[in-house]
Amino acid sequence: MRLDKFLKNSLIFKTRSGGEKSIEEGNVLINDKIAKPSASVKVGDILTVISPLKKSKYKILLLLEKNVSKKEAKEMIEIVSEEQLDL
Repeated sequence: MRLDKFLKNSLIFKTRSGGEKSIEEGNVLINDKIAKPSASVKVGDILTVISPLKKSKYKILLLLEKNVSKKEAKEMIEIVSEEQLDL
């Protein structure tokens, strides 16, 4: 599955374009490597998402292609760590 689609389906980002923008800015890593929106993700990958206030790591548990409910979206990922960033 494409990274940008996964970020939207798992509700890490509310919109696909928001996820794409963050990826293009270098704020999304797959297994600690800078990613592109078209990069493929698979079960077991670790995503690092850096926002202005925090750095979060997620483990991919499930890939669902269709639009999903909030409950299903929560089952797609496991939060590995969250760290507040100093401004």
